[in-house]
Amino acid sequence: MGIKLHRCSGTAIKGPHPCWKAQKALDDAGIEYELVKHSALRFRRPEVVEQTGQRKVPYIEYDDGSLLFESAVIAERARAGTLLAPPTA
Repeated sequence: MGIKLHRCSGTAIKGPHPCWKAQKALDDAGIEYELVKHSALRFRRPEVVEQTGQRKVPYIEYDDGSLLFESAVIAERARAGTLLAPPTA
């Protein structure tokens, strides 16, 4: 199953930035993903609102259309090796 990491376009921003935290966790775990960049400005993310109902990134999109939000959850599941399975309701 493939996943997409949706994050802001501010890839130079490191440290505690949520998008960086999620992407680094995926990279450290060796998880392959497609990177989808969105505007660094929340008000310029109509496509994110359309897909998720919110303006926040990062989030994971699974092949089945399910979504996983929050960088801490993404990072935790990447470290635990459970990220590739879509979240259950």
